[in-house]
Amino acid sequence: MSTTSQSSEIDITQFHTVTEGKATILFPKKNEVFYNPVQQFNRDMSIAAIRTWSEIFNQEKAERLEKKLARAKDEKSKNILQEKIDAVKNSNNFTILEALAASGLRSIRYAKEIPKLKQVVCNDIEEDAIQAIKRNVKYNGLTEDLVKPNHGDAMRVMYDTVGTNEKYDVIDLDPYGSAAPFVDGAVQAVSEGGLLCVTCTDLAILTGAMHPETCFGKYGGMPLKNMFPHEIALRLVLQMLQTSAGRYKRHIVPLLSCSIDFYLRVFVRVYTSPQGVKKSASRMAIAYECSGCHAYSTQSLGKVSLKENGAERHTPGSGPTVNTFCEHCSSTHHIGGPVWGDKIHDDEFVARMLQHVKENETNYGTSARMKGMLSVIKEEIHVPFYWTLARLCSTVHCNTIPMMDLYSAILNAGYQVSASHAAKQSIKTNAPPSVMWDIMRAWVKKHPVVMNNIAENSPARRILAKEPTIEVDFTRHPKAMPESKHEHLVRYQVNPTPNWGPKARAGQKRKTDEQVF
Repeated sequence: MSTTSQSSEIDITQFHTVTEGKATILFPKKNEVFYNPVQQFNRDMSIAAIRTWSEIFNQEKAERLEKKLARAKDEKSKNILQEKIDAVKNSNNFTILEALAASGLRSIRYAKEIPKLKQVVCNDIEEDAIQAIKRNVKYNGLTEDLVKPNHGDAMRVMYDTVGTNEKYDVIDLDPYGSAAPFVDGAVQAVSEGGLLCVTCTDLAILTGAMHPETCFGKYGGMPLKNMFPHEIALRLVLQMLQTSAGRYKRHIVPLLSCSIDFYLRVFVRVYTSPQGVKKSASRMAIAYECSGCHAYSTQSLGKVSLKENGAERHTPGSGPTVNTFCEHCSSTHHIGGPVWGDKIHDDEFVARMLQHVKENETNYGTSARMKGMLSVIKEEIHVPFYWTLARLCSTVHCNTIPMMDLYSAILNAGYQVSASHAAKQSIKTNAPPSVMWDIMRAWVKKHPVVMNNIAENSPARRILAKEPTIEVDFTRHPKAMPESKHEHLVRYQVNPTPNWGPKARAGQKRKTDEQVF
Protein backbone atom coordinates (compact mmCIF):
# COMPACT_ATOMS: atom_id res chain seq x y z
CA MET A 1 0.00 0.00 0.00
CA SER A 2 1.35 3.46 -0.81
CA THR A 3 2.25 6.10 1.75
CA THR A 4 -0.51 8.30 0.36
CA SER A 5 -3.24 5.73 0.95
CA GLN A 6 -1.87 4.97 4.39
CA SER A 7 -1.88 8.63 5.38
CA SER A 8 -5.63 8.82 4.75
CA GLU A 9 -6.10 6.48 7.73
CA ILE A 10 -4.01 8.71 10.04
CA ASP A 11 -4.88 12.22 11.20
CA ILE A 12 -1.75 13.79 9.81
CA THR A 13 -2.57 17.15 11.44
CA GLN A 14 -1.52 15.68 14.78
CA PHE A 15 2.00 14.90 13.61
CA HIS A 16 5.20 16.39 12.34
CA THR A 17 6.68 14.41 9.43
CA VAL A 18 10.37 13.82 8.88
CA THR A 19 11.72 12.16 5.75
CA GLU A 20 15.13 10.51 5.84
CA GLY A 21 16.30 8.19 3.12
CA LYS A 22 13.24 6.27 1.91
CA ALA A 23 11.42 6.50 5.26
CA THR A 24 8.95 9.13 6.46
CA ILE A 25 8.35 9.16 10.21
CA LEU A 26 5.48 10.72 12.17
CA PHE A 27 6.28 12.55 15.41
CA PRO A 28 3.32 13.65 17.59
CA LYS A 29 3.19 17.45 17.83
CA LYS A 30 2.33 17.28 21.53
CA ASN A 31 5.30 15.01 22.28
CA GLU A 32 8.57 16.49 23.49
CA VAL A 33 10.47 13.84 21.57
CA PHE A 34 12.21 15.20 18.51
CA TYR A 35 14.33 14.22 15.54
CA ASN A 36 18.10 14.75 15.64
CA PRO A 37 19.29 15.20 12.01
CA VAL A 38 22.96 14.78 13.00
CA GLN A 39 22.28 11.08 13.56
CA GLN A 40 21.42 10.57 9.89
CA PHE A 41 25.12 9.92 9.27
CA ASN A 42 24.98 7.06 11.80
CA ARG A 43 22.02 5.49 10.02
CA ASP A 44 23.48 6.03 6.53
CA MET A 45 26.76 4.40 7.58
CA SER A 46 24.85 1.52 9.19
CA ILE A 47 22.82 0.81 6.06
CA ALA A 48 25.96 0.84 3.90
CA ALA A 49 27.81 -1.39 6.38
CA ILE A 50 24.97 -3.93 6.65
CA ARG A 51 24.54 -4.03 2.86
CA THR A 52 28.27 -4.65 2.42
CA TRP A 53 28.35 -7.30 5.17
CA SER A 54 25.26 -9.05 3.74
CA GLU A 55 26.91 -9.44 0.34
CA ILE A 56 29.96 -11.01 1.99
CA PHE A 57 27.79 -13.14 4.31
CA ASN A 58 25.69 -14.56 1.48
CA GLN A 59 28.73 -15.06 -0.73
CA GLU A 60 30.39 -17.10 2.03
CA LYS A 61 27.22 -19.17 2.52
CA ALA A 62 26.99 -19.90 -1.20
CA GLU A 63 30.66 -20.88 -1.42
CA ARG A 64 30.33 -23.32 1.49
CA LEU A 65 27.29 -24.93 -0.13
CA GLU A 66 29.01 -25.09 -3.52
CA LYS A 67 31.93 -26.96 -1.96
CA LYS A 68 29.46 -29.47 -0.49
CA LEU A 69 27.76 -29.73 -3.86
CA ALA A 70 31.07 -30.54 -5.55
CA ARG A 71 31.60 -33.40 -3.07
CA ALA A 72 28.02 -34.73 -3.25
CA LYS A 73 27.59 -38.07 -5.02
CA ASP A 74 23.87 -38.82 -5.18
CA GLU A 75 21.35 -36.78 -7.17
CA LYS A 76 19.04 -36.18 -4.19
CA SER A 77 21.77 -34.49 -2.17
CA LYS A 78 22.83 -32.46 -5.17
CA ASN A 79 19.29 -31.23 -5.76
CA ILE A 80 18.84 -30.25 -2.09
CA LEU A 81 22.15 -28.38 -2.06
CA GLN A 82 21.35 -26.61 -5.31
CA GLU A 83 18.02 -25.45 -3.90
CA LYS A 84 19.84 -24.04 -0.86
CA ILE A 85 22.33 -22.25 -3.08
CA ASP A 86 19.50 -20.73 -5.13
CA ALA A 87 17.77 -19.63 -1.92
CA VAL A 88 20.92 -17.91 -0.65
CA LYS A 89 21.40 -16.10 -3.95
CA ASN A 90 17.80 -15.14 -4.65
CA SER A 91 15.62 -15.08 -1.50
CA ASN A 92 15.31 -12.76 1.47
CA ASN A 93 17.43 -14.60 3.98
CA PHE A 94 18.77 -12.58 6.91
CA THR A 95 17.29 -10.96 10.00
CA ILE A 96 18.03 -7.83 12.02
CA LEU A 97 17.24 -6.97 15.63
CA GLU A 98 17.08 -3.30 16.50
CA ALA A 99 17.09 -3.77 20.25
CA LEU A 100 16.32 -0.16 21.26
CA ALA A 101 14.16 1.13 18.46
CA ALA A 102 12.29 4.20 19.81
CA SER A 103 10.37 5.65 16.80
CA GLY A 104 11.34 2.83 14.42
CA LEU A 105 13.03 5.17 11.94
CA ARG A 106 16.16 3.05 11.70
CA SER A 107 14.27 -0.24 11.27
CA ILE A 108 11.99 1.25 8.61
CA ARG A 109 14.99 2.54 6.68
CA TYR A 110 16.61 -0.89 6.96
CA ALA A 111 13.44 -2.53 5.58
CA LYS A 112 13.14 -0.13 2.65
CA GLU A 113 16.82 0.25 1.76
CA ILE A 114 18.57 -3.08 2.43
CA PRO A 115 18.05 -5.88 -0.14
CA LYS A 116 17.40 -9.52 0.82
CA LEU A 117 16.22 -8.60 4.33
CA LYS A 118 13.84 -11.24 5.63
CA GLN A 119 12.74 -9.40 8.78
CA VAL A 120 13.77 -6.64 11.16
CA VAL A 121 12.54 -6.98 14.72
CA CYS A 122 11.87 -3.47 15.99
CA ASN A 123 12.02 -3.72 19.79
CA ASP A 124 11.44 -1.21 22.56
CA ILE A 125 10.49 -1.51 26.24
CA GLU A 126 8.07 1.44 26.18
CA GLU A 127 4.45 0.96 25.11
CA ASP A 128 4.34 4.47 23.63
CA ALA A 129 7.29 3.59 21.41
CA ILE A 130 5.60 0.42 20.19
CA GLN A 131 2.49 2.40 19.20
CA ALA A 132 4.72 4.86 17.33
CA ILE A 133 6.53 2.01 15.58
CA LYS A 134 3.25 0.42 14.47
CA ARG A 135 1.97 3.77 13.22
CA ASN A 136 5.17 4.46 11.29
CA VAL A 137 5.32 0.96 9.81
CA LYS A 138 1.76 1.40 8.56
CA TYR A 139 2.38 4.92 7.26
CA ASN A 140 5.38 3.69 5.24
CA GLY A 141 3.35 0.95 3.57
CA LEU A 142 5.24 -1.92 5.20
CA THR A 143 3.91 -5.10 6.78
CA GLU A 144 4.52 -6.17 10.36
CA ASP A 145 5.93 -9.39 8.96
CA LEU A 146 8.82 -7.39 7.50
CA VAL A 147 9.13 -4.81 10.32
CA LYS A 148 7.97 -6.64 13.43
CA PRO A 149 7.15 -4.35 16.40
CA ASN A 150 8.18 -6.10 19.62
CA HIS A 151 7.38 -4.87 23.13
CA GLY A 152 10.05 -6.20 25.44
CA ASP A 153 13.20 -5.70 27.44
CA ALA A 154 16.18 -5.70 25.07
CA MET A 155 18.20 -8.15 27.16
CA ARG A 156 15.29 -10.57 27.50
CA VAL A 157 14.71 -10.52 23.73
CA MET A 158 18.35 -11.41 23.13
CA TYR A 159 18.62 -14.00 25.92
CA ASP A 160 15.55 -15.78 24.55
CA THR A 161 17.68 -16.91 21.60
CA VAL A 162 20.27 -18.68 23.78
CA GLY A 163 20.21 -22.42 23.17
CA THR A 164 18.11 -22.06 20.02
CA ASN A 165 18.79 -21.81 16.30
CA GLU A 166 16.78 -18.56 16.12
CA LYS A 167 19.72 -16.16 16.25
CA TYR A 168 19.69 -12.72 14.65
CA ASP A 169 22.10 -12.19 11.77
CA VAL A 170 22.51 -8.51 12.64
CA ILE A 171 22.03 -6.92 16.06
CA ASP A 172 21.96 -3.13 16.26
CA LEU A 173 22.60 -1.52 19.65
CA ASP A 174 22.15 2.26 19.57
CA PRO A 175 21.34 3.28 23.15
CA TYR A 176 21.29 6.62 24.89
CA GLY A 177 24.68 6.41 26.64
CA SER A 178 26.64 3.20 27.00
CA ALA A 179 25.97 -0.04 25.15
CA ALA A 180 27.79 -1.97 27.89
CA PRO A 181 24.63 -3.27 29.67
CA PHE A 182 23.43 -4.92 26.45
CA VAL A 183 26.61 -6.53 25.18
CA ASP A 184 26.44 -9.83 27.07
CA GLY A 185 23.11 -10.66 25.45
CA ALA A 186 24.16 -9.40 22.01
CA VAL A 187 27.31 -11.53 21.70
CA GLN A 188 25.19 -14.64 22.40
CA ALA A 189 22.20 -13.74 20.25
CA VAL A 190 24.03 -12.96 17.00
CA SER A 191 24.43 -15.73 14.42
CA GLU A 192 27.68 -17.33 13.31
CA GLY A 193 29.57 -14.74 11.27
CA GLY A 194 26.80 -12.26 12.05
CA LEU A 195 27.21 -8.53 12.55
CA LEU A 196 27.09 -6.45 15.72
CA CYS A 197 26.54 -2.71 15.19
CA VAL A 198 27.30 -0.92 18.47
CA THR A 199 27.00 2.76 19.39
CA CYS A 200 28.25 4.39 22.59
CA THR A 201 27.52 8.07 23.22
CA ASP A 202 29.24 8.37 26.62
CA LEU A 203 32.47 9.70 25.12
CA ALA A 204 33.23 11.89 28.12
CA ILE A 205 33.69 8.64 30.05
CA LEU A 206 35.40 6.64 27.29
CA THR A 207 37.92 9.38 26.44
CA GLY A 208 38.86 9.98 30.08
CA ALA A 209 37.55 13.56 30.11
CA MET A 210 35.81 12.69 33.38
CA HIS A 211 35.46 9.79 35.82
CA PRO A 212 38.04 7.22 34.61
CA GLU A 213 36.83 4.93 37.39
CA THR A 214 33.39 4.87 35.76
CA CYS A 215 34.99 3.89 32.46
CA PHE A 216 36.74 0.99 34.16
CA GLY A 217 33.50 -0.11 35.77
CA LYS A 218 31.59 -0.09 32.47
CA TYR A 219 34.24 -1.20 30.01
CA GLY A 220 36.91 -2.96 32.06
CA GLY A 221 39.70 -0.58 31.04
CA MET A 222 41.22 2.80 31.92
CA PRO A 223 41.09 5.65 29.37
CA LEU A 224 43.88 8.10 28.52
CA LYS A 225 42.70 11.60 27.71
CA ASN A 226 45.64 13.51 26.26
CA MET A 227 47.08 12.49 22.88
CA PHE A 228 44.68 9.89 21.43
CA PRO A 229 41.45 9.87 23.49
CA HIS A 230 39.06 9.00 20.66
CA GLU A 231 41.04 6.00 19.44
CA ILE A 232 41.50 4.56 22.92
CA ALA A 233 37.72 4.91 23.31
CA LEU A 234 37.22 2.70 20.24
CA ARG A 235 39.75 0.19 21.52
CA LEU A 236 38.15 0.07 24.97
CA VAL A 237 34.77 -0.81 23.43
CA LEU A 238 36.32 -3.50 21.19
CA GLN A 239 38.09 -4.95 24.23
CA MET A 240 34.78 -5.07 26.09
CA LEU A 241 33.09 -6.83 23.16
CA GLN A 242 35.84 -9.46 22.92
CA THR A 243 35.97 -10.01 26.69
CA SER A 244 32.23 -10.62 26.77
CA ALA A 245 32.25 -12.83 23.66
CA GLY A 246 35.16 -14.88 24.97
CA ARG A 247 33.07 -16.17 27.87
CA TYR A 248 30.94 -18.02 25.32
CA LYS A 249 33.82 -19.36 23.18
CA ARG A 250 33.27 -16.61 20.63
CA HIS A 251 35.58 -13.98 19.20
CA ILE A 252 35.15 -10.74 17.28
CA VAL A 253 36.60 -9.49 14.01
CA PRO A 254 36.35 -5.69 13.71
CA LEU A 255 35.23 -4.56 10.25
CA LEU A 256 34.92 -0.81 10.81
CA SER A 257 35.44 1.34 13.91
CA CYS A 258 34.35 4.97 13.71
CA SER A 259 34.78 7.94 15.99
CA ILE A 260 31.94 10.25 14.96
CA ASP A 261 31.00 13.63 16.41
CA PHE A 262 29.85 12.95 20.00
CA TYR A 263 29.73 9.15 19.82
CA LEU A 264 31.47 6.09 18.44
CA ARG A 265 30.12 3.32 16.23
CA VAL A 266 31.76 -0.07 15.68
CA PHE A 267 30.85 -2.92 13.32
CA VAL A 268 32.21 -6.35 14.24
CA ARG A 269 31.57 -9.91 13.11
CA VAL A 270 31.21 -12.65 15.73
CA TYR A 271 32.40 -16.24 15.35
CA THR A 272 32.39 -19.31 17.58
CA SER A 273 35.95 -20.62 17.90
CA PRO A 274 37.76 -21.71 21.08
CA GLN A 275 41.02 -21.34 19.12
CA GLY A 276 40.11 -17.78 18.24
CA VAL A 277 39.34 -17.01 21.88
CA LYS A 278 42.77 -18.32 22.91
CA LYS A 279 44.38 -15.67 20.71
CA SER A 280 42.45 -12.83 22.35
CA ALA A 281 45.13 -12.22 25.02
CA SER A 282 47.68 -11.51 22.28
CA ARG A 283 45.23 -9.00 20.80
CA MET A 284 44.87 -7.06 24.05
CA ALA A 285 47.35 -4.44 25.19
CA ILE A 286 48.28 -2.07 27.96
CA ALA A 287 48.99 1.52 26.87
CA TYR A 288 51.59 3.79 28.43
CA GLU A 289 51.46 7.56 27.84
CA CYS A 290 54.08 9.93 29.19
CA SER A 291 52.54 12.58 31.43
CA GLY A 292 55.04 15.15 30.14
CA CYS A 293 55.73 14.76 26.42
CA HIS A 294 52.85 12.32 25.72
CA ALA A 295 55.07 9.78 23.96
CA TYR A 296 53.27 6.45 24.03
CA SER A 297 53.94 2.75 23.91
CA THR A 298 51.86 -0.43 24.00
CA GLN A 299 52.48 -3.81 25.56
CA SER A 300 50.64 -6.96 24.51
CA LEU A 301 49.09 -8.96 27.34
CA GLY A 302 49.92 -12.26 25.65
CA LYS A 303 51.97 -13.67 22.85
CA VAL A 304 51.64 -16.63 20.51
CA SER A 305 54.57 -18.70 19.26
CA LEU A 306 54.78 -21.93 17.28
CA LYS A 307 56.16 -25.16 18.68
CA GLU A 308 58.31 -27.48 16.57
CA ASN A 309 55.25 -29.54 15.69
CA GLY A 310 53.44 -26.45 14.44
CA ALA A 311 51.10 -26.15 17.43
CA GLU A 312 50.53 -22.74 18.96
CA ARG A 313 52.01 -21.90 22.34
CA HIS A 314 50.35 -19.13 24.34
CA THR A 315 52.36 -17.31 27.00
CA PRO A 316 52.14 -14.02 28.93
CA GLY A 317 53.57 -10.97 27.20
CA SER A 318 56.97 -9.55 28.12
CA GLY A 319 57.48 -6.08 29.51
CA PRO A 320 57.17 -3.40 30.52
CA THR A 321 57.94 -1.60 27.27
CA VAL A 322 58.84 1.66 29.05
CA ASN A 323 61.16 2.63 31.90
CA THR A 324 59.91 3.98 35.22
CA PHE A 325 60.50 7.48 33.87
CA CYS A 326 60.14 8.58 30.25
CA GLU A 327 63.40 8.18 28.34
CA HIS A 328 62.67 11.40 26.43
CA CYS A 329 61.64 13.87 29.15
CA SER A 330 61.99 11.97 32.48
CA SER A 331 58.30 12.33 33.38
CA THR A 332 56.13 9.55 34.81
CA HIS A 333 53.74 7.47 32.73
CA HIS A 334 49.98 7.10 32.82
CA ILE A 335 48.68 3.57 32.25
CA GLY A 336 45.63 2.86 30.10
CA GLY A 337 43.72 -0.26 29.18
CA PRO A 338 43.61 -3.09 28.70
CA VAL A 339 42.46 -2.19 25.20
CA TRP A 340 42.04 -3.98 21.88
CA GLY A 341 45.56 -3.82 20.44
CA ASP A 342 44.95 -5.44 17.05
CA LYS A 343 43.49 -3.97 13.83
CA ILE A 344 40.30 -1.95 14.28
CA HIS A 345 39.34 -2.00 10.58
CA ASP A 346 39.23 -4.67 7.89
CA ASP A 347 40.85 -3.34 4.70
CA GLU A 348 38.78 -5.42 2.27
CA PHE A 349 35.51 -4.55 4.00
CA VAL A 350 36.30 -0.81 4.09
CA ALA A 351 37.23 -0.83 0.39
CA ARG A 352 34.01 -2.64 -0.56
CA MET A 353 31.87 -0.34 1.57
CA LEU A 354 33.53 2.76 0.10
CA GLN A 355 32.96 1.45 -3.42
CA HIS A 356 29.31 0.77 -2.57
CA VAL A 357 28.84 4.35 -1.35
CA LYS A 358 30.49 5.76 -4.48
CA GLU A 359 28.16 3.70 -6.67
CA ASN A 360 25.04 4.65 -4.68
CA GLU A 361 25.62 8.27 -3.67
CA THR A 362 22.03 9.31 -4.31
CA ASN A 363 20.81 6.79 -1.71
CA TYR A 364 22.62 8.51 1.13
CA GLY A 365 21.99 12.06 2.26
CA THR A 366 25.41 12.19 3.91
CA SER A 367 27.31 10.49 1.07
CA ALA A 368 29.95 13.26 0.86
CA ARG A 369 30.93 12.77 4.46
CA MET A 370 30.68 8.98 4.18
CA LYS A 371 33.16 8.96 1.30
CA GLY A 372 35.49 11.26 3.21
CA MET A 373 35.53 9.26 6.43
CA LEU A 374 35.80 5.90 4.69
CA SER A 375 38.62 7.20 2.49
CA VAL A 376 40.61 8.38 5.53
CA ILE A 377 39.95 5.06 7.29
CA LYS A 378 41.06 3.18 4.16
CA GLU A 379 44.36 5.08 4.32
CA GLU A 380 44.96 4.48 8.04
CA ILE A 381 47.92 2.28 8.83
CA HIS A 382 47.36 -0.52 11.34
CA VAL A 383 49.21 0.70 14.44
CA PRO A 384 47.70 1.65 17.78
CA PHE A 385 47.13 5.34 18.49
CA TYR A 386 48.35 8.58 16.99
CA TRP A 387 50.17 11.84 17.69
CA THR A 388 48.54 15.21 17.14
CA LEU A 389 50.34 18.14 15.58
CA ALA A 390 49.24 20.52 18.33
CA ARG A 391 50.62 18.27 21.10
CA LEU A 392 53.92 17.68 19.30
CA CYS A 393 54.56 21.37 18.72
CA SER A 394 53.29 22.63 22.07
CA THR A 395 55.51 20.16 23.92
CA VAL A 396 58.67 21.77 22.53
CA HIS A 397 57.12 25.29 22.28
CA CYS A 398 57.92 25.61 18.57
CA ASN A 399 56.17 27.09 15.56
CA THR A 400 53.77 24.66 13.91
CA ILE A 401 55.47 22.33 11.47
CA PRO A 402 53.53 21.91 8.20
CA MET A 403 51.90 18.47 8.04
CA MET A 404 53.48 17.78 4.65
CA ASP A 405 56.94 18.46 6.09
CA LEU A 406 56.29 16.21 9.07
CA TYR A 407 54.84 13.39 6.94
CA SER A 408 57.76 13.71 4.51
CA ALA A 409 60.34 13.51 7.30
CA ILE A 410 58.73 10.33 8.65
CA LEU A 411 58.51 8.74 5.19
CA ASN A 412 62.08 9.75 4.29
CA ALA A 413 63.25 8.09 7.51
CA GLY A 414 61.79 4.81 6.25
CA TYR A 415 58.57 4.63 8.29
CA GLN A 416 54.87 4.58 7.45
CA VAL A 417 52.51 7.45 8.22
CA SER A 418 48.86 8.32 7.79
CA ALA A 419 46.15 10.45 9.35
CA SER A 420 43.59 9.07 11.77
CA HIS A 421 39.90 9.64 11.08
CA ALA A 422 39.49 10.15 14.85
CA ALA A 423 41.30 13.51 15.04
CA LYS A 424 42.22 16.41 12.80
CA GLN A 425 45.94 16.96 12.19
CA SER A 426 46.71 13.51 13.51
CA ILE A 427 49.77 11.38 12.77
CA LYS A 428 49.56 7.58 12.85
CA THR A 429 52.99 6.08 12.36
CA ASN A 430 55.14 3.09 13.15
CA ALA A 431 58.07 5.43 13.79
CA PRO A 432 59.15 5.16 17.46
CA PRO A 433 58.92 8.22 19.72
CA SER A 434 62.70 8.68 19.48
CA VAL A 435 62.36 9.33 15.75
CA MET A 436 59.43 11.69 16.26
CA TRP A 437 61.41 13.78 18.72
CA ASP A 438 64.48 13.72 16.44
CA ILE A 439 62.29 15.20 13.70
CA MET A 440 61.03 17.89 16.07
CA ARG A 441 64.62 18.65 17.20
CA ALA A 442 65.65 19.06 13.56
CA TRP A 443 62.66 21.35 12.97
CA VAL A 444 63.59 23.49 15.97
CA LYS A 445 67.15 23.83 14.64
CA LYS A 446 65.64 25.34 11.48
CA HIS A 447 63.09 27.40 13.45
CA PRO A 448 64.64 28.17 16.86
CA VAL A 449 62.52 28.65 19.97
CA VAL A 450 63.11 31.23 22.70
CA MET A 451 64.58 29.08 25.45
CA ASN A 452 64.15 31.86 28.03
CA ASN A 453 60.39 31.25 27.83
CA ILE A 454 60.77 27.55 28.68
CA ALA A 455 60.82 26.48 32.31
CA GLU A 456 63.76 24.58 33.76
CA ASN A 457 63.26 20.81 34.00
CA SER A 458 60.34 21.02 31.54
CA PRO A 459 59.82 18.30 28.94
CA ALA A 460 60.77 20.80 26.22
CA ARG A 461 64.21 21.52 27.75
CA ARG A 462 64.96 17.85 28.30
CA ILE A 463 63.95 16.90 24.77
CA LEU A 464 65.75 19.79 23.06
CA ALA A 465 68.90 19.28 25.13
CA LYS A 466 69.60 16.11 23.12
CA GLU A 467 70.98 16.03 19.59
CA PRO A 468 69.10 14.19 16.82
CA THR A 469 70.32 10.63 16.36
CA ILE A 470 69.13 10.35 12.73
CA GLU A 471 69.60 12.47 9.63
CA VAL A 472 66.23 14.20 9.23
CA ASP A 473 65.17 14.95 5.66
CA PHE A 474 62.23 17.33 5.11
CA THR A 475 62.33 16.98 1.30
CA ARG A 476 58.75 16.63 0.06
CA HIS A 477 57.93 12.94 -0.28
CA PRO A 478 55.54 11.89 -3.09
CA LYS A 479 53.33 9.99 -0.62
CA ALA A 480 53.11 12.84 1.89
CA MET A 481 49.83 14.10 0.41
CA PRO A 482 47.03 11.62 1.23
CA GLU A 483 44.76 10.77 -1.67
CA SER A 484 41.70 11.73 0.39
CA LYS A 485 43.09 15.24 0.87
CA HIS A 486 44.21 15.52 -2.72
CA GLU A 487 40.64 14.75 -3.83
CA HIS A 488 39.27 17.47 -1.47
CA LEU A 489 36.94 15.05 0.31
CA VAL A 490 35.02 15.97 3.46
CA ARG A 491 37.54 14.36 5.79
CA TYR A 492 36.40 15.80 9.13
CA GLN A 493 32.99 17.06 10.22
CA VAL A 494 32.38 20.77 10.87
CA ASN A 495 29.61 21.76 13.25
CA PRO A 496 26.45 21.58 11.08
CA THR A 497 24.24 23.61 13.41
CA PRO A 498 24.49 25.38 16.76
CA ASN A 499 24.14 23.02 19.74
CA TRP A 500 24.41 20.00 17.46
CA GLY A 501 25.65 17.46 20.01
CA PRO A 502 23.80 14.75 21.94
CA LYS A 503 20.30 15.71 22.99
CA ALA A 504 18.57 15.11 26.29
CA ARG A 505 16.99 11.74 26.96
CA ALA A 506 13.63 11.55 25.24
CA GLY A 507 11.00 11.79 27.98
CA GLN A 508 11.43 11.73 31.74
CA LYS A 509 9.46 8.55 32.25
CA ARG A 510 11.96 6.41 30.33
CA LYS A 511 13.82 4.36 32.90
CA THR A 512 16.20 2.45 30.61
CA ASP A 513 18.93 3.39 28.17
CA GLU A 514 17.44 4.05 24.74
CA GLN A 515 18.00 5.80 21.49
CA VAL A 516 17.40 9.47 20.81
CA PHE A 517 15.58 9.58 17.50
